[in-house]
Amino acid sequence: MKKLLYYSMLARSVDLPSRQFENHPEQAVKRSPSWLQQAVAGRMLLVCFIAALAILATAFVGTGVKNALAPTGSHDFQWTPAKELLAGRNPYADFIQWKENGNEYTPPHFLNQSPSYPASVYVLLTPMAALDWPTAKLLWLCTNLCLIGLLLLGLQRVFPLRNKALFVTIALLFLCSTPLRASLGAGQLNFLSLAAFIWAWHFAQTPGAANAKISGLLLAVAWVKYSLTFPLTLLFICRGRWKPVIFASIIHAALTIAAAIQLGMWPHEFFLSSVHVVLMGDGTGFLNLVAISMKLKLPMVLALTIIVAATAYIIWLLPRMKTADDMLLMSFLGLFSCAVFYHHGYDFIVLLLCAWSIARHAVTGMPAIATVTLLVLAWVGQWLMHEIAAHLGTIGPMAATLTDNLLVVIFYCTLGLIWRSLHVSSVLKIQPNSFALSF
Repeated sequence: MKKLLYYSMLARSVDLPSRQFENHPEQAVKRSPSWLQQAVAGRMLLVCFIAALAILATAFVGTGVKNALAPTGSHDFQWTPAKELLAGRNPYADFIQWKENGNEYTPPHFLNQSPSYPASVYVLLTPMAALDWPTAKLLWLCTNLCLIGLLLLGLQRVFPLRNKALFVTIALLFLCSTPLRASLGAGQLNFLSLAAFIWAWHFAQTPGAANAKISGLLLAVAWVKYSLTFPLTLLFICRGRWKPVIFASIIHAALTIAAAIQLGMWPHEFFLSSVHVVLMGDGTGFLNLVAISMKLKLPMVLALTIIVAATAYIIWLLPRMKTADDMLLMSFLGLFSCAVFYHHGYDFIVLLLCAWSIARHAVTGMPAIATVTLLVLAWVGQWLMHEIAAHLGTIGPMAATLTDNLLVVIFYCTLGLIWRSLHVSSVLKIQPNSFALSF
């Protein structure tokens, strides 16, 4: 009897909200659908926002595709040096001779594709070099489009975002970015390197000897754009994933030795030829420490000393950051690569890692504000200001220079703040993917 009375009272209490409008039904009509209307309005607003981003992304990617297929498009594909190696010629010899002659005649490489990559990279590109230029250019463009998808899917696999709408938003913002459009148009190798690195990290975290070998193979592919992924490889060292690093090193050494034997050269001479070409190139950039020291008319030795000291300190400290968030650590190393190596604006696709860190709440507070500012300026703002500056007459170059200098300042502020976040999170021994810092 007591149980029956209890359940009766419980049923009446549950039905109470609907009973309170029995005497005033017009209030029920006014109040009850309000939450539904708000939900529908919010969903419609989200759909409209994503639809607008999708339209912009289609336009930006379409422009990149058009530029890649243009007569002078895909000029950074490195097809010509790979074709020379496939034909049994030293891809570095003509360029070195051309530079030593004071650039008195036309560059020897088609579309001025200077051979600034290691010989092992050209061995990996020989399947493309076996094709004629129009076919290779089209196939490489299609490959890059697929690699963009693999990069985004890899990040979602390794560092999943719980909200699907957030994933779609980040992906579309990335597709709308100027670095992505420029990389597509130039036929850059950075999509290949970054996507291969993310999947190499995925397999490195999966137990099994076979997965370690797959990770090493993918890491070897990721080193194609070594200036972007060498610093990121410190993540493997920090987490004690030595097998993939050793396996990738063996692959590149074997490819270099095989190419040198084909050309009848000693492997070390062949390798030093590639280093010679890199040193002969104009690798100043505008963001790295060497470029900044040259603009400030400081000794280059000072910048190189800072780079070596900072790299040594990071290598020493990172293995001790066992509780640091992997995504935050990867974001920092991506920014660090831009500070120590020569990069163009299209290499700012690495900021996708920073955007992912914000979406996962690995970066909060002042570091998040600085990162968002850097993303806006590097992905859209710099290109937009340069377009505006082109129509400002005599003050145009000054406005463009101010924009570039502002980007440099915000970049190094973001680098410092994210480094502080890493350091604080490790000192406090906060569990990965669960900390939030505020300043």
